[in-house]
Amino acid sequence: MSNPIATVWRKELKDALRDKRSVMAAMSYAFFGPLFMAVAFYFLISQLTDPSDVEIDISGTDHAPALVEHLNQQGIVQRDKPWPAGTTPIELEIPANWGEQIGKGIPVEVIITADFSAQKQTTDLRRLEKAISAYGNQIAFMRLQMRGIDPNVANPITLIKHDTATQGSRAALLMGSVLIFFLMSVFFSGMNVAIDISAGERERNSLELLLAQPLSSHQLVYGKALAASCFAMFGGVLCVLLTPLVFQFLPLHEIGMSVSLSAADLLLIIALLAPLALLATALQLFVSFRAKSFKEAQTYISLLLMVPMIAVFGVEFARLKSPALYYLPVTGQHQALLDLIKGESLQWLPLGLSALATLVVSWILMRLIGKMLASEKVVFGL
Repeated sequence: MSNPIATVWRKELKDALRDKRSVMAAMSYAFFGPLFMAVAFYFLISQLTDPSDVEIDISGTDHAPALVEHLNQQGIVQRDKPWPAGTTPIELEIPANWGEQIGKGIPVEVIITADFSAQKQTTDLRRLEKAISAYGNQIAFMRLQMRGIDPNVANPITLIKHDTATQGSRAALLMGSVLIFFLMSVFFSGMNVAIDISAGERERNSLELLLAQPLSSHQLVYGKALAASCFAMFGGVLCVLLTPLVFQFLPLHEIGMSVSLSAADLLLIIALLAPLALLATALQLFVSFRAKSFKEAQTYISLLLMVPMIAVFGVEFARLKSPALYYLPVTGQHQALLDLIKGESLQWLPLGLSALATLVVSWILMRLIGKMLASEKVVFGL
């Protein structure tokens, strides 16, 4: 007699493969996630490395021709065409008393008017501020020299930076957000299948028929979890394999970064995602069986997906460095992926314990689901 768990797994897997919606859902996030991230990074890199001139409106150019010439040398020129609709102009106002104030050694108020919250103009504004600050330093040095004072007096400390960062460690800053897609791919890819084989089967009145078969409720849950986990892992594997291919088209070398993942690295990442795929499926089945209907299950699971995102983003933004993060589900896999991207040696003991903790939590959730199915309220959605 065949194994009941394997029988349920094959049955649920065949049913899910017949549902094109579930297959497309598993593929769409894994495919479009890295693609959208690559497009976003491409525009970001283009802005950071844009060599074109910054065109702004400059008023009072006759008052400070030397400043205007300095700005032109830095690629900041007078704009001779109208600003596009919906764009806030960048205006530089040079006061009429520029020469008088400079001659007396009094600070001159130069006014920049712009929308400093506009992301598209952030790089232009930074270049403008840097150019004006550099010109101000030149004037300060000249004043010191005219008074017979060595300008180096104003710089008592010379800071020399020896950057030991590798292209891989710099890439970790970029890939930190991409790793979120790796982790979340297993949560999104198997979501539709998990809802369909739980709340969906209950609405189709086929759940009680499965429970009437010669197998325990726990065996039924294990089979369903394995089937949904296959879809979760399919999305995870697809995301991992597509990301290096997509990022090859990004000009990362222009910002001193490179993303190079060997076949062994890709296999290790896939192995790291395997326990998470089971955990994601167990969580989604648990929530789906607790919901009263299919739509309610979709709502609850949409909220549930925020939990791993908050956990990872919370660690990133708070810059937590606690060693405990290496031992916990989700954060343990995230820390291991970061170490892998940076080219650092992996901490195998914490990594193994994190995977074990993830599997244990998944098993506990599946046991709870098995006990839940012993209740008529859960089976019939009462």
